Amino acid sequence: MKVVISDIARKAGVSSGTVSNAINNRKGISEQKRQAILKIAREMGYFDQREIKKTESQKIKFVVMNKQGNVVGDTPFFSELIRGIEMECSALGYELVISHITLAPEEDPIEKIRPELVDGLLLLGTELEKQDLAVFRHLEVPLVILDTVFNSQDFDFVAINNRDSAYEIVEKMIEKGHRDIGIINSTFQINNFRERKQGFVQAIQEHDLIHYEETEALVEPTLEGSYQDMKVYLESLRDDQRPLPSAFFAVNDNIAIGAMKAIREVFPDHPLTIVGFDDIPLAEFCNPPLTTVKVDKVYLGRQAVRRLIEKITNEDENHLKMLVATTIVERESIN
Repeated sequence: MKVVISDIARKAGVSSGTVSNAINNRKGISEQKRQAILKIAREMGYFDQREIKKTESQKIKFVVMNKQGNVVGDTPFFSELIRGIEMECSALGYELVISHITLAPEEDPIEKIRPELVDGLLLLGTELEKQDLAVFRHLEVPLVILDTVFNSQDFDFVAINNRDSAYEIVEKMIEKGHRDIGIINSTFQINNFRERKQGFVQAIQEHDLIHYEETEALVEPTLEGSYQDMKVYLESLRDDQRPLPSAFFAVNDNIAIGAMKAIREVFPDHPLTIVGFDDIPLAEFCNPPLTTVKVDKVYLGRQAVRRLIEKITNEDENHLKMLVATTIVERESIN
């Protein structure tokens, strides 16, 4: 049976952090206590186990967690993310195993993941909520959660800086003279979309503008779904003779591109200003080319692997929340 730091801590009557400090020769522990802990670790076979592992193939499992499959899928965003993970695993000598799991109600995903067979886990948290993470709290292998971040959670997160990025691109529309800015949001909410709306609202409020609920369109987060739902929303505005906002912020590019088609059809003479988020390949080739937030998906994946390997090799029990910055790609959809 594999011996882990928590096993040694229980036998020694100390915290896991104290054991980690002793094994890694860190400060903050007396030499007498260090030697006592090391003696227990040797007796339990911990160091023999580490030597054996050095000769074995080291494995990382990337778990793609789906709840409803409304956001996570075979898209350019996630393809690039996986490419970054693969590149970093290969560069650092780790074998990568990819597992796709649908999270069903009242089902324990740990049985499907089999964490005991790998050295560490990367968990794609895009569609997960805070309560979904409870089952991962007592894993005996290092874990890094990718593409989401929650407050008051003792996990390592590597995610996009959604709030600041949304704020910056909405501010750019305001600088171009727009005062009535709507938001095109998703009917299926994930943490990333909520954070982007928070950044949108903050930008509106800090520039002394007002966000009206009726200027928020809710659409399915797919190209076809966003087109159909946006068309219904726009037709209701037209039929009720309500004004169309002069600009829209969409919470991702798929939504923005589908919505653009609907706007051109329902309000063909309306000047079109719309921005998105993610910079998927199609954003450059739609009509008009989409101004959007560029996320370095490869870098995001590589940083998650680096943090996980740091936890594996150093048995680091601290928790970090890493937010990756973005850039704005300005194209013809903003004026």
